[in-house]
Amino acid sequence: MEEYLELFEEAVKKQAEVVGVKQAKGQAKKAGLGVSREGSIVSCAGNPMIVLLRLIKSFTADGNLAALEACAPLITRMTEIAQELEPADKP
Repeated sequence: MEEYLELFEEAVKKQAEVVGVKQAKGQAKKAGLGVSREGSIVSCAGNPMIVLLRLIKSFTADGNLAALEACAPLITRMTEIAQELEPADKP
């Protein structure tokens, strides 16, 4: 879970550069992330993939599709993690 939190934190920091710290924190909280006063992501409520989808929805709610850039590394790594966790196909 720690790796997920780090990935979410990177995405929220990038989003903060675009929309400001206060709005990015609000979006993160709305998606199901716990955010410390310092801006660190400290928890994830539920399945990280569902939280990721909520975060993307929140980031792009105002039509700012460029906000997906903030999520791109997160999407890539979370997909890799999910694949690593899948059981190997049996012959």
